[in-house]
This record gives sequence, C-alpha cells and structure tokens, in this order.
Amino acid sequence: MNEVRYAEWSPSQPEFTILMPFNLGNSGIEIVIAVPGHFISQILNVQYGGSSDLSKRSSLSKSEMRLLDRLTAHLLPYIDSVMNRIIPEPATAKSAKVGIQELNLPQYRDSIVLAEVSLQCVNISPTTVNCFVGYGHAKKISSLFANLAPAPTSSGPEWQARMHAAALRVKLPMRAVLTQVNIPMSQLASLRPGDILPVLPPKNVRLLIAGRPLAGGSLGESSGRVALKIENMEGPDSEL
Repeated sequence: MNEVRYAEWSPSQPEFTILMPFNLGNSGIEIVIAVPGHFISQILNVQYGGSSDLSKRSSLSKSEMRLLDRLTAHLLPYIDSVMNRIIPEPATAKSAKVGIQELNLPQYRDSIVLAEVSLQCVNISPTTVNCFVGYGHAKKISSLFANLAPAPTSSGPEWQARMHAAALRVKLPMRAVLTQVNIPMSQLASLRPGDILPVLPPKNVRLLIAGRPLAGGSLGESSGRVALKIENMEGPDSEL
C-alpha cells in the first residue's frame, strides 16, 4: 500500500474503469475498489466459452452489469467481516460507477491510501485492481485497529490441527527435470530456427519441489500418457 494524490492517480487509470464504493456502516468512511471495465468483459466472454481477446469498449452490456452486481455481492461479506471488528454497523455497497471521473468527490481531491492487487487468471489477461480510501479515513481506520485488544492466541491441539490442515492445503510448484543441455556461448549465439540440439532421455528423472530435490524416478507410460514412476525419495523426512 502507498499514499498517492488522487489527482495524479486518476489520469493513469484505463479510460473505462468501474468504481465500486462500499460504505463502512454509519462512520462515513468509504472504501472504493477500481476494476478495469475490460476485465469484466473478459470474464463474461470466457465464462460463455469465448476468449479474452476482445476489443475494448466504454460501457458494459446488461449481462456484464449483472456480473458486476454478483461480484459486488461476493465482495461485500469479506469487507464487512474484516471491518466489523472496529465498525459494528454492517457495511453496504453503493451503486457502481462506470467512469473514473464520476468519483471526483471532495474527500478524494487530496491524498488517498492505495493498495494495488495484481490478478493472474486462467485465459484472462493479467490485470491490476486498485482499492483505495481517503487519507483522512485511512488514518481513522488505522487508529481504530490500533485500539483493539490483541486477539487471543492458542497453541492447543485444536489450533495445531487447524494449522496442520491449512499447511496441507498450500500448493507448491512441482517440476520434473527431464534433461539439461550445456552448450558453449559461441554456439548459443549462433542458434537459428532449424538447428538441432541432441537430447538424451535420462535414466533417472529428478522431481523438484520449489527448487529442492524430493524424489527420483524413471519415465514410463500410464493410460497412454507419459508418466514418472517414483523409485526413491531424496529429501530427508524432516524436510517433507
């Protein structure tokens, strides 16, 4: 998160940006989520079997507006659950605005506290979503959180079981190294389309987890697909 002047942030946004304001109870504090309009169009098109390769527009269709309403309905409980610790009144969603200039209200003419979230979605172009709040409101939120008593912690069996279950859900990148080719820089610099590099299938394929060796095995076939048969574990049990 960082502090930025609204007058400088606004012109840097896509021409067609959807602004989704949320009121935090009766406190007068407003959080705004800014989503590129093209992102909504891509989601809907991919959902109906199309692609994300769409021409950019300056308005949403009725179907896209319904998708925006569903998105707002999904976000509201998360915002409410986080903020109700300091603001007991329920958060509410205001009507989305489809134009970056429509929210040039007095409380945003000065600095805002901005959080940028990068989204990587399957079949959809990488997108940045912004969440911001007025600087004065951000200071008030920070002060309210600072006055909260620290949440009680526990190291009992139930807490340990929950932590263990959460750890087991963590996804780690797995990579099977089939081959490695070392060539001199002179040959690398002269590579052209059509050149052939000799590749020999290895007798033992190493399986890496987050770059660390986990197991070794041999290549084979299973259900008509290339498969790896685990033959030995390389990492000590304490590291698994």
